[in-house]
Amino acid sequence: MRFAVQRYVDEHNRSFECNQCANETNDEDVPTSRPPQIKLVGILATNNTHPITDEDCNLSSDNDSHGNELYSEQIASICSVDGITYEPWRVPPTRESIERAIQHANERLDVHGILVFYPIENLDRGDDNEGNGSARGPYKCKSTGVFYKSMDDYFRDMVSPEKDVEGYRRKGLRMRKSEDAHDDTVLTAAEDLGPIYPCTALAVFRVLESFQLSLNAKTGSHPKLFEGKTMTIINRSEVLGLPLATMLSNQGATVYSIDIDSIYQFMPMGEVRIRREQASKTMEECVRQSSAVITGVPSHSFRVPTEWIDENATLINVATESNFEEEEVAKLPSVTYVPHVGRVTVAALEHNLCLLHQNYHRDKSK
Repeated sequence: MRFAVQRYVDEHNRSFECNQCANETNDEDVPTSRPPQIKLVGILATNNTHPITDEDCNLSSDNDSHGNELYSEQIASICSVDGITYEPWRVPPTRESIERAIQHANERLDVHGILVFYPIENLDRGDDNEGNGSARGPYKCKSTGVFYKSMDDYFRDMVSPEKDVEGYRRKGLRMRKSEDAHDDTVLTAAEDLGPIYPCTALAVFRVLESFQLSLNAKTGSHPKLFEGKTMTIINRSEVLGLPLATMLSNQGATVYSIDIDSIYQFMPMGEVRIRREQASKTMEECVRQSSAVITGVPSHSFRVPTEWIDENATLINVATESNFEEEEVAKLPSVTYVPHVGRVTVAALEHNLCLLHQNYHRDKSK
């Protein structure tokens, strides 16, 4: 994905330079200017007014705001290499401050993507709420009458779909057709914001795709990338589990989506079957049948038992702390273990930003 991003940024710069040369040819008095940068804004709700230091890096990763700062620093580092402008906006963790920052970013013409860092902890909501819900929810906005499971959901819906780089906004999130899901030429955007997927889900998909393409090259191609494969995702969030299950099943896989109280089965033809906890299929059976297991359980104690894992499986951990027994997994010679996908997630973020930037220019040219 980063190669596609770098190619798009280069083409954007060359296109601007060509137009600049044409203007200079027609008018010698036109001053030379730099191409407008593709810009991403990151909104961090924090009482810290400065970036993290080396001393901060030694702190426990249990603090979500600290993890957000680390992620922001990683985004800044990669974007600077790829020619993308990244601006972190640190605002107080109050409802009014976050609303104002999102609205300002929505209105700025030089901002092409907005990333709000979640979860937002220690939030001061003000008095525009009903009920006794915390920042985690439930929450009902008095001014709009809309009910949200959490304040994070409320802020997600404030971001303009045209700048929603994470694909969270309900009206902006639309699943692509299956044949587009692993096309690396996605910088030719479909109508509306169809190609935008949540970055974490897209990152995991691309990791699995790279392994599968190598395997298909040896065994022969298939009409669908993951045809005949069974996979298990232990997570059903809108950030990871749900969109990833959709993408994988669109490419021919049978996907078991496991949450705390139910198991969903995503079939290759688009059918979704629901099995409750009391049904015959258990998490152990799902994992044992799977050639890939993806986990994103935010728990210090949760681990997938190593004895459940198929001898040729691919394991991808998305949780802050590993959901696998890493020392035991390392002893399995044919198992591929991916402990984190952070850098791939940033590449997916850049990828979505370029799609939004392309849509931004397309809309302005109409």
